[in-house]
Amino acid sequence: METEPLLQKTEESPESGVRKSQINNLLFGNMILFMMVTAGTMYIPVLSQYVYKRVTEDLFRNQTLAGKGPTNQACYLNTSNPDYILQEKAQQIAADKQMQFTILKSSLGIVSNIMLGSYSDSVGRKLLFAAPLTGQCLKFGISAIIIYWNMDINLFFLAEGVGGITGGYFAFLIASYAYTADNTPATGARTMGIAFVEFFEKIGVAASATATGYFIQDVNFFYPSLTATLIVLLDLLLVVTLLPGRKMPQRPKSNWITPLEGCRRVFGFYVLEGSIRKRICFVLAILIFVFTALPVVGATNIDILFKLNLPFCWTPEKIGYYSTIGSVAQQVIGVPLTRLLQCCCIDEVIGVIDLVAMGAAEGLQSIASTDWMMYGLACIKIPAATMFPIIRSVMSRLAPSNKQGALFASIAVVETICSLVGTSVFSDIYQNTVMIWRGMAFAVMGGTHVTGAIVLLIYIFVSKPIRQKRDVLEVQRDVQQDLSGAHVQRVVTVHQGTQTDLTIDPDTHVPSLSSAGLEVTEVTRTGIHVHVQSEFGEEDGRYITED
Repeated sequence: METEPLLQKTEESPESGVRKSQINNLLFGNMILFMMVTAGTMYIPVLSQYVYKRVTEDLFRNQTLAGKGPTNQACYLNTSNPDYILQEKAQQIAADKQMQFTILKSSLGIVSNIMLGSYSDSVGRKLLFAAPLTGQCLKFGISAIIIYWNMDINLFFLAEGVGGITGGYFAFLIASYAYTADNTPATGARTMGIAFVEFFEKIGVAASATATGYFIQDVNFFYPSLTATLIVLLDLLLVVTLLPGRKMPQRPKSNWITPLEGCRRVFGFYVLEGSIRKRICFVLAILIFVFTALPVVGATNIDILFKLNLPFCWTPEKIGYYSTIGSVAQQVIGVPLTRLLQCCCIDEVIGVIDLVAMGAAEGLQSIASTDWMMYGLACIKIPAATMFPIIRSVMSRLAPSNKQGALFASIAVVETICSLVGTSVFSDIYQNTVMIWRGMAFAVMGGTHVTGAIVLLIYIFVSKPIRQKRDVLEVQRDVQQDLSGAHVQRVVTVHQGTQTDLTIDPDTHVPSLSSAGLEVTEVTRTGIHVHVQSEFGEEDGRYITED
């Protein structure tokens, strides 16, 4: 038997162990996300503005409406004009109708996301990408038919229901974030990997927002909805044919799990698994996510109505410009700023800064009365570019590597509930205060984000032992010959005083679990890569290669 010492040369990427194949996977994953977001961004203003147009037409009936563009509605500034009262009523009805659409799709999406996320850890990520893409393709296609034939707007319930039962956009985010976690180590690299998911998401928004404004302005609502359908169809074909498979440790039991087991996997982090401190950290982290997501996912339609009407009276193309400028500025300035702050701050502190900035921006929006104030609050939002990525990364580092799909499913379920509750709450606030203080809903949103910052400060102190006490990982390797004469490698890992070992054939290129079930070790003829999971969190070992 020939015994070799610990390998001499260590080669790591700047963020500890992200290899070329993983970078290629991340780029492909972000490309399909970009396409999905481009289509979704095209659809959202179509639905919001089309419903508002139809409601306005019904209220004004045979009156001729002055105004620009396909929305064909005037922006009445004289509050004594009877038409102004009808315009305010149209806002209330449109907000209520869109709230009903959201309640339907979110209710159906909760169950779908639980099962899709938990199954994805057993059967792979392709299903998790394909299911919501199929649903969104059908949803956009049905909406295009409704718009083309000028059918009853209540038929949008059918489109939204199809989108919800297949998981919707939140299921697609589960896939994107879990896929990113699969291809990044549990270090600052994961935070930046998730930040780049948001980067491509925002760039997709920016690319689509301006074009959609002109699209709606020039050719009405049908062609944007048709274009969104075709983009998602192409995205689905790319996923089915080209998405790389995931290397998974072999499991002795069946891939398929019961719904009860799916729920246990998704919510076990918070009540069943790990130490008491670990469970408290999970609960605090999900509360932070709730306070972060409620105002963001629950107020999209309100924000559009706010800009369409008094005192701004923005056109669809101007709303598109604003969304584009805001998204690009956040990503071009905000993401590098976060990377710079990581040199002197932990992610959690950066998250506090992000939440406070977002709260301040929404506070300003509550009293905004000029275009310059709106562009000013967009500047204040720039540091908040990585608000969601940081929170998702913090939670991802708390969970084992073989349960990332379940973790992000739990986050998506909570995000879906936030959409359901947030839309109802903020729509009610907006409807009841639009004639008194139009920006009151945004003041409440700002207070919600500041509350999230306070909870994050509590999390920083509670999680300190977990963040500081990491596994000390040592990797040793012996090259041996088995009975058939083939060369195998015996990998010995030492962490927190416990030694486990594992023998692997380097030609299989398949990750394997150690006897303790705590490690995933990938061994090839040129290197060793070890992940260790303990009660203190996930520790990513060095990727060690030979000279």
